[in-house]
Amino acid sequence: MTLRLHHSPMACSLASRFALAETGLPHEVVVVRTARGENKTAAYLQINPRGKVPALQTDGGVLTESTAILPYIADLAADSGLLAPAGSFARAQAQSWLSFLSSTVHAAYTGALRAEAFEGCDPEAVRKVHLARLQTALQELDAHLEDREFLLEAFSICDLYLLVFLLWRGAPAVAGRLSPLPNLDRFQQRMLARPALAATLGEDMKLMAEA
Repeated sequence: MTLRLHHSPMACSLASRFALAETGLPHEVVVVRTARGENKTAAYLQINPRGKVPALQTDGGVLTESTAILPYIADLAADSGLLAPAGSFARAQAQSWLSFLSSTVHAAYTGALRAEAFEGCDPEAVRKVHLARLQTALQELDAHLEDREFLLEAFSICDLYLLVFLLWRGAPAVAGRLSPLPNLDRFQQRMLARPALAATLGEDMKLMAEA
């Protein structure tokens, strides 16, 4: 199986990088710098016509969207325990968290980080609305992690996806504008104590510095 992940540094595609690192599956990372518009080139649009990351090239074709790619990677490495078997309630719980992170948390970040993209609106007003939505979503996650180590009963792809969004709190448009989230802070520290995740994040930060 040949896996090629198209990834932009510190983008949501980092979750797929984390999953590949944790599973140890052989793969190649192709850097697509969205800040330079490389995701809009003719060559990349042949891979993903939506012009977004991640995109995972496999022997069977191209997969897009983190909520599809993360389960696919976990299923390829079933022994990793990153996702419960198909048909189980635990699997459905995982899908529920993935959907929440994608449709609610990621969407709130999009408005906060790209407020200028909302034509005809005051960017700061847009940012405040989405920061409030983000705060609400993160507070729900913080409360959920009050007395537990992971989002589910064990370490999973949901934790990898959440970690990316916690790292985004350091973005200039967000930093210092969220209320304290102590359980999420501790969760982030635990995740980054995992060698594979710490090493992958270090590599990604180097790529960011080269952008």
